[in-house]
Amino acid sequence: MIKSFSNKLLQYLVKTGTIDKDVLAYYRYGLEITISSIVNIILILLIGICSHHFYESIAFLICFVPLRQFTGGYHANTYFKCNFLFSILYIALLVVYDLTIKQLTYHADALMLVFSIVTFASECPIEHNNKPLSVIQKKRNKKLSVMLGLLYGSIGVISQVLSYDVGVIFLYTLVLISLLVIVATFQKIRREVF
Repeated sequence: MIKSFSNKLLQYLVKTGTIDKDVLAYYRYGLEITISSIVNIILILLIGICSHHFYESIAFLICFVPLRQFTGGYHANTYFKCNFLFSILYIALLVVYDLTIKQLTYHADALMLVFSIVTFASECPIEHNNKPLSVIQKKRNKKLSVMLGLLYGSIGVISQVLSYDVGVIFLYTLVLISLLVIVATFQKIRREVF
C-alpha cells in the first residue's frame, strides 16, 4: 500500500516536471519512510484514543520518535510489519503500564533508567543498511542518545515523584527502545557469525 501510493505520487511528480527521473530512487525511499512514519503516528494516536490513553500516546511519541533517530535499533523488513509491530509493541507497553503503574517504585525507575543509559552508551547507534553513518555521526548519535535518554528518564522519575503517572511512559519507552537496540545488536552478531 505504501509503496504503491509512493509510486503513484512520484509518477505524478515526474510527469509534472517537479522532480527529475534520475533521482527517483532517493525520493521513493524518503517518501516511503515519511508515509510509514505518519501511519505509525496515526496508529499510536488511535490506539491511545481507543484505550483512553491519549496523553500516554503523546508522551510515548515525544520520547520514541526523536530518540529512535539517534539510537537506531530493530527494523522490520516491510512497512506492513513495521506498522503492525510498532502497534503491538505500543499496546504491550500500555498493558505493562496499566498493570504496574501503582506498584512502581523509585528503585524500579532508577533501574529502568540505568538499563537504558547503559544500553545506549554501549550499543548505540545501530546503523540501518540504507543509512550508513560516518565516525563523527556515530559519536554524535551516541552522545545524543545518552543525553536524550537522561532527559526523558529524568522527566519520568520527576513525574512519578510529583504523582503524574503519565510521565512514567517515558521510562517504559526508554526500556522499549533499549530492547529494540539489543535485538538489532543480536541480529548483527548473528549475521556476522553465520
